[in-house]
Amino acid sequence: MSIQKINEYYKCVESVKRFSDTNKESSIRRCFANLIAYYAEKKNLLLVDEFQIEGTRKIADGGLIDKNRVIYGYWEAKDTKDDLEKEIQNKIKIGYPTFNIIFENSEIAVLYQNDVREQCNISDAKALDKMFNKFITYETEKAKNFKEALVKFRNNTPEIIKILEKVIAEMGKKEAKYNPDFVEKREKFYELCKICINPQINYKDIDEMIIQHILTEDVFKNVFTESQFHEENNIAQSLIAIEKTFFIGDFKRNITNKISSYYTAIKEHASSLHSYKEKQSFLKNLYEEFYKAYNPKNADKLGIVYTPSEVVSFMLKMTDALLEKHFDKNLIDKNVHILDPATGTGTFITDLLDYLPHNNKEKFIYKYKNEIHANEVAILPYYIAYLNIENTFLQKMQESMSFDNLCWVDTLDNVEALKYAGKQSDMFELAENTKRIKAQNKQKISVIIGNPPYNARQQNFNDQNANRLYKNIDERIKETFIKQGSAQNQIVLYDMYVRFYAWAMDRIDKNSIIAFITNRSFIESKSFDGFRKIVQNEFDEIYIIDLKGDV
Repeated sequence: MSIQKINEYYKCVESVKRFSDTNKESSIRRCFANLIAYYAEKKNLLLVDEFQIEGTRKIADGGLIDKNRVIYGYWEAKDTKDDLEKEIQNKIKIGYPTFNIIFENSEIAVLYQNDVREQCNISDAKALDKMFNKFITYETEKAKNFKEALVKFRNNTPEIIKILEKVIAEMGKKEAKYNPDFVEKREKFYELCKICINPQINYKDIDEMIIQHILTEDVFKNVFTESQFHEENNIAQSLIAIEKTFFIGDFKRNITNKISSYYTAIKEHASSLHSYKEKQSFLKNLYEEFYKAYNPKNADKLGIVYTPSEVVSFMLKMTDALLEKHFDKNLIDKNVHILDPATGTGTFITDLLDYLPHNNKEKFIYKYKNEIHANEVAILPYYIAYLNIENTFLQKMQESMSFDNLCWVDTLDNVEALKYAGKQSDMFELAENTKRIKAQNKQKISVIIGNPPYNARQQNFNDQNANRLYKNIDERIKETFIKQGSAQNQIVLYDMYVRFYAWAMDRIDKNSIIAFITNRSFIESKSFDGFRKIVQNEFDEIYIIDLKGDV
């Protein structure tokens, strides 16, 4: 198969030369890039075009990285008419590394590995195949160290979790005098969670959040070193306050020593990430890796599924176009409020900030501060979303500004939850978050966009709470979709996708749009005939891109 791919590369080059009548590197390098990408994929690596060389401002034609953004090698293309040897020496002189790099001009390929050079004629398919395999299997010491640290983290984390669970459980069982500060602060946080997330949430859920915070706090600080999130965010401050009641001194040192190599590896690697996009990707992957270590059996059920950036980009562009077509408005316009009700790690909002024109700084800042909203219920994605969104703004505007419209709340339950027990004034931790939720609820929402969780387990509760009822939304479903339906089995209408559709239909203002990526059951399933009737009656236009997949 590899030789076949090389033959396809030859055909690609011939085709470009025939139709463009050129040997220029800029015209034919895509053929070579596709070939490298094929080999890279065999090792779960990715070729990124126009990749900045570590420790410099130089840009190579390509960089070979893994999902953690760890660099494995570089590629540099030159024109056939160039003196390849001279070009190579010039590049090395200005800082191009020689630990693992391929230089080529579509006729000759030169590989440097640890300063050792070899070359082959590109027309020799077997020699080229051998060179590629050598290129993609090379690992730097940094890559090896990072992998080893990750393995150590996975191995040690279960033991650390058990220790922390035991200590927290013991403090919770004792009378308040054992550690009254811990008991008091955990109780306040527990009340906060009942209001923001789920009235039926239990102490085990709270303890899991405390442990997750402890194990990831340094990770976030090391990736986004310029962020003041943990010092300024009220939810993070509540967890830090609990942490400081017991996670101190020798106990803290003994725990952190077990995974210090992991934090060291992260800090070292994070310092080499140049762009905020790289940092966002890295942080998302760390979140996934953390959950594999934290709860390997249920990692896939905890919502660690990200919407591909291509899909997000398409949804934003289509929504913008439809706003203009039907309502003579655009996403950037004033009074167009946008809400992602299940933001996860903030992908839709960060991509929205990338998409919106920012030539008018005042207009862009107004939109950011006043008309972009997001909700998240799980603690770690909430942290990550904050960091990603604020860092994206920093890169766009070259100034820092807190994102005050991200709410820690269960979207499907927040109306009912805000009424819970009337205890808002008793808890300083709650004030800021409640203020945000109330402010959001007062807005007329023009666009609701996102990727709702396909399973209630994505909300990071224990198994017994995984598929809990949502009284208001479920009643709405019963009185509309189910009442108008004719199928016998309509229990499927209580899935999370339908709940978010029902919520969004009630939430949006007139002249508005809902843009969701969901399963396709509603298109033709008999159980959804009532859903289809209601949607047809309530909306003037419905656009469906059917990808033929289902969940």
